[in-house]
Amino acid sequence: MPDARPPAKRRASRGKVRAWAWILGTFSFLAPWTILGLSPKPPADASPTPARAPKKPPAPQRPVVMVITKKVIVTSPAAPSVPARTTSGSAPIHYVYAPAPASAPVTVSCGTHPC
Repeated sequence: MPDARPPAKRRASRGKVRAWAWILGTFSFLAPWTILGLSPKPPADASPTPARAPKKPPAPQRPVVMVITKKVIVTSPAAPSVPARTTSGSAPIHYVYAPAPASAPVTVSCGTHPC
């Protein structure tokens, strides 16, 4: 006597599997909004403190950069080592370079991030 087995289950078609995937995916995407929408709302007078106007955040402070310049005033002309050249009657130009003062390095900060 042959074995009496129940007939094998048929597999779902590819179209049915895809349709169920779309349905369940859409449900799982919309479920949080549905649950939050159905939750009870607190009464309006449940707030423990009155609503205040939001404070403006303080304006970011900008670094202050101080530029030190030197002004040289010549009261008596020094004897030039090289004769001055003039062109077409204009006054001679002498460039005087002053060394920069030795100071501490400047640290610049723009709040929480480097500038």
